[in-house]
Amino acid sequence: MQKTVKVALSDDFLRAFAAIPRDRQQSVVKFMATFRQNPMSPGINYEKINDAADSRMRSVRISIDYRGIVLKPNQGDVYCLLWVDKHDDAYEWARRHKVAIHPEIGTIQVLESSHGQSMTPVKDQTGPEGLFASLKDRELLRLGVPQEQLQQVRSIVTAEELEASQARLPDDAFEALYFFAAGESYESLVREREAPVQVDPEDFAGALERDGSKRHFVVITDDLDLEGILAEPLARWRVFLHPSQRKLVERDWNGPVRVLGGAGTGKTVAAMHRAVWLARKFMDVPGKPVLFTTFTRTLADDVRSQIATITTPAEREKIVVANIDQWALSVLRRAGYRHELLFDGSKRRELWERALTRKPDDAQFPDPFYQAEFERVILPQGCESVDDYLRASRVGRGRQLSRPARRGLWPVFAEYRAQLRSANLREPEEAYRDALAILKREGMSLGISSIVVDEGQDLSPQAMALLRAAVPEGPNDLFIVGDAHQRIYRHKVALSRMGIDVRGRSRKLRVNYRTTDEIRKWAVAQLANCTIDDLDGQPDTLVGYHSLSHGPAPELASSSSRADERRVIETVLERLKADGIPMRNVCLVTRTNAEANEYAQWLHSTGRETLKLDRGTPDDQDKAGVRVATMHRVKGLEFDAVILAGYRTPEHYAREYGEEEDAGVMLDNLTSERCLLHVAATRAKKYLLVSRI
Repeated sequence: MQKTVKVALSDDFLRAFAAIPRDRQQSVVKFMATFRQNPMSPGINYEKINDAADSRMRSVRISIDYRGIVLKPNQGDVYCLLWVDKHDDAYEWARRHKVAIHPEIGTIQVLESSHGQSMTPVKDQTGPEGLFASLKDRELLRLGVPQEQLQQVRSIVTAEELEASQARLPDDAFEALYFFAAGESYESLVREREAPVQVDPEDFAGALERDGSKRHFVVITDDLDLEGILAEPLARWRVFLHPSQRKLVERDWNGPVRVLGGAGTGKTVAAMHRAVWLARKFMDVPGKPVLFTTFTRTLADDVRSQIATITTPAEREKIVVANIDQWALSVLRRAGYRHELLFDGSKRRELWERALTRKPDDAQFPDPFYQAEFERVILPQGCESVDDYLRASRVGRGRQLSRPARRGLWPVFAEYRAQLRSANLREPEEAYRDALAILKREGMSLGISSIVVDEGQDLSPQAMALLRAAVPEGPNDLFIVGDAHQRIYRHKVALSRMGIDVRGRSRKLRVNYRTTDEIRKWAVAQLANCTIDDLDGQPDTLVGYHSLSHGPAPELASSSSRADERRVIETVLERLKADGIPMRNVCLVTRTNAEANEYAQWLHSTGRETLKLDRGTPDDQDKAGVRVATMHRVKGLEFDAVILAGYRTPEHYAREYGEEEDAGVMLDNLTSERCLLHVAATRAKKYLLVSRI
């Protein structure tokens, strides 16, 4: 009987695989099928590399001119595929790298080796005190620093030198050192690691099971969609999770969970993997026991397609992915609800024009005030009558309203509701309340065991209350991810007031994997002096939030006219193209949909292929052309380069919400605009241009 072997694939292997020509990639796919069956198959030419930095490295024949590099540990039937490249380049990689299980944290680390080259000189220790002088060697080891890099780490004096050393250090070591330098205690960093009590430096099979190793290695099994992984090798999020993400995803929680984190920290990735983990857990439960929901339809569509890439057909059958409006309406339809939900902005404006005919003769408020009052006071508090409105809290609305003044305003709101009824429409917020009432009144069972909520900061209190009622309280009931720094809609929720108790089950992700640190810093600076909450009524901050990659600082351009700005944008597009960035990875972002249409038409008139992303148009990577979208539409997307075009200032757009002069309202509007700018900027991975007129 053929022995079972364990074959693991490293993320370095996938990165190298993505860089080789397509025809050679097919050779790799065929090789891997053969290798899994029999690593010693004669056609593979499995051979020792005599001058490799690691004596356990072997070469394998992929094709006439390509070789793979494999690590064969001395103990156990384990093989780790590390690299693939042209013959000479593959052997050179083997000379420069070695692999080790870290003796303290137990994870597999791939290290640049000093084999065959002189060591980088260590600074004179009589100079300035090192950044990590307070830590003993054993403590540095427990943070993941390899033994052979201790002296190099001790020579680091400044934060800039630490950042410059990132490429040479293992990711787990660099992150721990970064957080320590930023002020986090050694004790908390060690607790977070949860290092094994005992580490066998030769037990690669055991090391591959640890979360730190799973960040860079995946064991190939029959259940793993290897073809899917190789079809899109750069989408490593599908396979490799950061240990902080994996700890959130793969465990039983005894109640609701809240996960916070800045833009690009992998909250949605964790949420999707959580849904898949739950689907596997509930495989024997009938129906679709897992609901994944978010605020907008476009985000739900994106998530649905992404989840399809990391699930088997059987797992997909256990998950419903729907935006909150779609899902709430499906609940209502089951109870015979016949109203439609109002999403059309032009239709809403038409109904408000009719409602405003009921304004008091001595009206003291501008027209936008009435809609704002309805959306911020009446809808959230479910005011169905003038008496309800008289009792309603108006905290945050600023200006005081006497009881007679409220009575005078009520006919406008009553008329708006009458207009909705005559058109067979309901505001989504009212539909959530209707659905909640039906669930409570009829005790309807929806067959849901777990709910995963993405972009939780954009859901309203009524939506959260409905979700709380939709799933029985208990283990793994609610998993909510969000970040109020990215709140681009006006909803604000305190989870505890909705019966969602996350005490002891709140976690935070801090590493931005998307944007460069230069873009991150600029985006965070846009939120200066803004008060941001933690989705439960308490203040939140982005302390410790950082990016692992670096690039050019964002460019700021001011133009005196549209024509001047367009010349700037054309120059930037040509430069990006010359730098090898595909135009499909560039997005021109505007504040309004009218502006997006204008810029899309202009780009098209210059002969450039263009794809306008709107509510019904996904970012299909098979379609060429510069993307054009609004700030709201790019939520959840990412691009190599983002151009914020025709942008003015947050203050300018805050005033456009209406003519209200109340300071509290204006501050709320301004915070929303700054959050929107923050979101748009953090869609850029490498390059950001902010163009103002």
